[in-house]
Amino acid sequence: MYSFLCDRRHEACGIPGQGSGSSGGATANASAGAGAKEADWRMRERLKTVSVALVLCLNIGIDPPDVLKTAPCAKTECWVDPLSLPPQKALETIGKNLQQQYEVWQPRSRYKALLDPSSDETKKTCLSLRKNAKDERILFHYNGHGVPKPTKGGEIWVFNKSYTQYLPCSIYDIQTWLGSPCIYVFDCSNAGNILLAFERFSDQRDEEASRAAAAAATSTDGPSAPPYVSMKECILLVACGPTDTLPMNPDLPADLFTCCLTTPIEIALRWFVSQNPLLQNINTDMIMKIPGQLNDRRTPLGELNWIFTAITDTIAWNMLPHDLFKKLFRQDLMVAALFRNFLLAERIMRYYHCTPLSSPVLPSTHQHPLWSSWDLAAEMCLYQLPDLLKAPNTVQYQHSSFFSEQLTAFEVWLSKGPIAKSHPEQLPIVLQVLLSQVHRLRALMLLSRFLDLGPWSVKLALSVGIFPYVLKLLQSPAAELKPVLVFIWAKILALDNSCQNDLLKDNGFTYFINILTSINSPNIIPNMSEHRAMCAFILSVFCHGFRFAQEACLKNDLLLTLSLHLNDPDPLLRQWASICLAKTIENYPQARDHCLKENLHTRILHLLNDSFSEVRAAAVFAINSLVQDVFQISGGKIVDHPKYVMVVENCVCEAILHGLSDASPIVRKELVILLSRVASVNFEKLKKAAIDTIHEEGGVVVSSDESEAQQQQQQQHSENGWQNQHRVYQCVYKALLSLSVDPFPLIASLGSHVLDRIHIPLLLTNQVTFNGGTGSGVAGNGGYAAPSSMAAGKASTASISGLAAPSGLNSPFNVNATILKRQSTHNQSSASLNTLGSSSSGGATAIPKRNTLIHVEGGGGLYSSSVASNASSNGGGLKRNSSFVNPFKSLQGLASLVTFPSVGMNLSSQGGGGASGGQNGDEGGERKFNNERDAGEQQNQYENSAVGVGGGGVKMNLEKCMNVHLMKDGEGKVAIELRSCFYDFNLEYFREPQMKVPDVDDPGSTPFNQKLWRYQQNEKSANNSVLKNPEITSQLKFDHQVNFLHSDNNPGTHLYFHPFEPHLLGADDADGVIVYNWEDGSRINWFRNSNSVGTRITSLRFINENDVALIVTGSDEGMVRIYKNYTSLENCEIVSAWRAVNESLPISPRADLITDWHQQTGSLLVAGDLRMIRVWDLERELCVLDIGTKYQQAVTSLTSEKTEGNVLIAGYADGMLNLYDKRLPARESLVHSFGEHNSRILQCQFQNDGKGDYYTLVSGAVGGDVRIWDVRSPKQSVRVIDAVPAGVRMTALAIHEDAPLFACGTNSEYIRIFNVNGLNLNTIRYNDGFLGPRIGHVGCLAFHPYRDVLAAGTTDNASLSLFSSQR
Repeated sequence: MYSFLCDRRHEACGIPGQGSGSSGGATANASAGAGAKEADWRMRERLKTVSVALVLCLNIGIDPPDVLKTAPCAKTECWVDPLSLPPQKALETIGKNLQQQYEVWQPRSRYKALLDPSSDETKKTCLSLRKNAKDERILFHYNGHGVPKPTKGGEIWVFNKSYTQYLPCSIYDIQTWLGSPCIYVFDCSNAGNILLAFERFSDQRDEEASRAAAAAATSTDGPSAPPYVSMKECILLVACGPTDTLPMNPDLPADLFTCCLTTPIEIALRWFVSQNPLLQNINTDMIMKIPGQLNDRRTPLGELNWIFTAITDTIAWNMLPHDLFKKLFRQDLMVAALFRNFLLAERIMRYYHCTPLSSPVLPSTHQHPLWSSWDLAAEMCLYQLPDLLKAPNTVQYQHSSFFSEQLTAFEVWLSKGPIAKSHPEQLPIVLQVLLSQVHRLRALMLLSRFLDLGPWSVKLALSVGIFPYVLKLLQSPAAELKPVLVFIWAKILALDNSCQNDLLKDNGFTYFINILTSINSPNIIPNMSEHRAMCAFILSVFCHGFRFAQEACLKNDLLLTLSLHLNDPDPLLRQWASICLAKTIENYPQARDHCLKENLHTRILHLLNDSFSEVRAAAVFAINSLVQDVFQISGGKIVDHPKYVMVVENCVCEAILHGLSDASPIVRKELVILLSRVASVNFEKLKKAAIDTIHEEGGVVVSSDESEAQQQQQQQHSENGWQNQHRVYQCVYKALLSLSVDPFPLIASLGSHVLDRIHIPLLLTNQVTFNGGTGSGVAGNGGYAAPSSMAAGKASTASISGLAAPSGLNSPFNVNATILKRQSTHNQSSASLNTLGSSSSGGATAIPKRNTLIHVEGGGGLYSSSVASNASSNGGGLKRNSSFVNPFKSLQGLASLVTFPSVGMNLSSQGGGGASGGQNGDEGGERKFNNERDAGEQQNQYENSAVGVGGGGVKMNLEKCMNVHLMKDGEGKVAIELRSCFYDFNLEYFREPQMKVPDVDDPGSTPFNQKLWRYQQNEKSANNSVLKNPEITSQLKFDHQVNFLHSDNNPGTHLYFHPFEPHLLGADDADGVIVYNWEDGSRINWFRNSNSVGTRITSLRFINENDVALIVTGSDEGMVRIYKNYTSLENCEIVSAWRAVNESLPISPRADLITDWHQQTGSLLVAGDLRMIRVWDLERELCVLDIGTKYQQAVTSLTSEKTEGNVLIAGYADGMLNLYDKRLPARESLVHSFGEHNSRILQCQFQNDGKGDYYTLVSGAVGGDVRIWDVRSPKQSVRVIDAVPAGVRMTALAIHEDAPLFACGTNSEYIRIFNVNGLNLNTIRYNDGFLGPRIGHVGCLAFHPYRDVLAAGTTDNASLSLFSSQR
């Protein structure tokens, strides 16, 4: 069965990063293994090897004195036999060949060959290279085969000018000449001595440079030294260790190390042939004639080079730390090529007992398993080589299956990836496969599956270097690549938005605009709307905070394209089209004006009625972007056009009209943020609207001078529609008042924050003063009632607030105890806003004056004597008691001006507070708030006045959630404008797996198994219920008291059993909710519902009982609140809350908020003294139907049939029962009336007739008559049962839904139990016996749905009794 209110948006009211975990079991390990960090994949400093020095000290024909060569001996240098040519010619040929070999890897570098150089020539060349290279890298290649071995002191050998001596050249001097960065290649015996000395000298130089920098920092004399580049930036590759001699095998070249570094394919194949005796038909000359080019992957040689590159890259990526891999294999093309080839050199030379070394040090890779794949690829190529050389034009080369096999291996890993302990080793190979058109589509599809595993996989792919490839593919016209490329880009941008410049540089963003624009969706895209939504998301990230992107998108008509998708059937596309439109025009007046000029805003307004709450919130978010301070954005060059201002104001009013009545907290939160932006952009206008609203409705006047000036200003602007515009801002102000007392705590805190910034300047600048006369109705005090949205009848004497006069400042307040008051619901604001719809064309709204907004009580005033004494005892200071959600408590920001006593301090002396009113206090007494404090330091600034934190109820960290939304102004203070995190919250959707079924719906997953187990256990419990047997059920007497529960709070108003857990809900006569374990008699939890003082909980129930249940409470202030984790003292928190009715419920015994829940459809029915029944869809979080009751009485009971929920029964205060059908039009939904009861209906319930049908209706009234109806023949009741004697008032009635039972309680301290045939099964009376049942005045009754248990709550002794037919 489907569970409601468990989506991601309900976890933290749309705040990103709350309650979302990583996906996939490999997340931690793979991420740690790769060492990937967010936004660390891009090379911020890319270097180039711009100069190359090729130093060849061969001295051909003369062997060095310390080398004893074998006979025969290795002799070729750069594949040239030095003895086959004259010495000088041979030397020049070798130098030329070496240069050509290096040019394969870096053709644009400047090469300088030093053939048997002298010491001076070497120095001169090195200095010249560094001068020309500047800060770029230099390659220094040294071949010392014709000179002595390097010394332990780090000296290499060159010649004197006459070539009669070997001269030492210290590596220290070479460091001085070449500087840093450099890469050194030393191909000579004992080359490890050079590496050791180099590192020793490098440390010495770095220490000296550090001391010099420290000294220069303390000295101000002299010119500044040039910046020093650490020698750690130098890279060394040496052919062997400090004591190793190079191989002299005659089958090998003398410069084996150089050949591995510069001609890896030739030497690798030669070595492979020498190790494989089966390849006798292949000789070295054939290897040198392999057809093709290295850069042509379609040829044998090019394919081998491609495979070699993929294998060496993969080995390095799997073996090296992430940072080192990025430095060596992604920073410089020359360095990357040399280190790939160095891996081959290590493999070959280790075979000959010679160990190449490097700095930085690399782990050993010569035995990596992937070398076997290289051997296989080489063998497959060499097998075909003889035929290819004999008939190159007739024999067709059979390409290697290496890449196809590696993709298969990657696919196998993906099938097990989420439970793997390491990342896939084939990922770099997948990168190389993208270069091939043959395998590209398959590689992209596998890559998309990998990226879908979670953010860790995206980081891993970016660290490999995937980004340049997918960026280049945006230029491809191939239609089959579009869906997979869109998906990959969505995954990348969901993690890192630093790719904006890359998309702009080559117009890559147009790839996604073209997909949005295309009318005919390609057949290869099964769900075009979903991919268009991804395109809209990609373009949203592209435009986010990037003006050049916004300009480019505006030129490409993105706004018009997006508007065409705002009515798409797919809600995800509607949502992201709205967000993308908002990001395109955000802080960009030209785009905003274009949007308004083309009337695109009207399509956004239509989304305010959308069925999906995310789409409605996106519409409000888009309207937020329309509100712009054009004058400030343009630097004072442009003034906003009045026509556009009027249209934007109309959009704001439309958002207010729809947003205030929306059940979704994320929609109302976006509305608060929108209004905060309106207040920021039009602060002076909103201040004026606040002053006038206070003046009109609260009796507050401004000073005479200011009053005259304002009257003149009003007369001056009246002809220009100023009054209409002014009413718009009054509308905004009243909406903020309403939102500041929203039932959802975060929204109330955000609304209060905005009101702080409006009210504080009014109070501190004397723009508002208070009348000190007695004509206000408060004796001796100035009276003021702030604009409210609560009906006058619902005003609570407990909602009192006072203001403390500022010490040290000229107080704007009267010295007497001036009282500020604002009431708590929003019905009058909503009523005044309902006129907005008719004024959409003009953009201005007429807000009629509502006298009911003013509530000034006479007589003793608005506060108790204790409050008056406190106020008078403070001299001229003003204190106020904070009420449940006192809107003027939003004046928290007053620096030392306002002190707040603990919540509910004086409620005990006021009639409406109840016993629990004083338990919601802030521990620690008074708190002061500093307006100058930083947002991050505002500890306890946003008090949980709308949340019962003191009682263990809602545990949302309001301070943390508030800080997410707070912004700072130019002076570093907390600004009035709030930051929206709606974009960031929705961005996280694309970080989650899209191809994978959610765990809760995935058979075999832990959440699915848990849910399935719960469902099966619940079904078993229901099927085995004793109540399933009508014969047994009709004889149950409930004559044994099985438990007696006592509580400090009175739970005698409402009771509700959990069908499958031993949980019993109780509600006291104020706002306390109690959770019992009725089996062992313990109290599991107690928390406050946080409804306003003087109101009470009138409805209480569970929803989602088959899964993880939630608690739904309804209070007579018109609020519905839903809680999760209700069994936990620490984690119980609010899931959703909203005003279920906009109208005020009159204060009378009959004015309860009545609810009924239908789990199959997710419908919450709400009624009361409203003249209508509202049907709320909790999946949509929207009121989907208003059923007019066509009756003037209040609804006192409500029930719907269990199967489809289309038929519902409403019981009324005068005894009438009306049957409604939701399928009929609202005006025709009343089908029949049952009028036999003569008193208030206590309860009515559809009851199972034993055959699974719910045609039987049982109803009972206060007068004591219980009637049985058959709704199929509703002319008269089937049976009338007098449940209580004449003259006794029935105070409680419980009707079992599935068993033919009902129980009634009276004020005469007994309970009677009947079956539907009228048989009195038992009467439970008061008994003073030690073990007898103890009951008092029965206030509520409840049957357990599947157990023979009856709970009874009393109204006089705060106790619960549970009865059963079994001991």
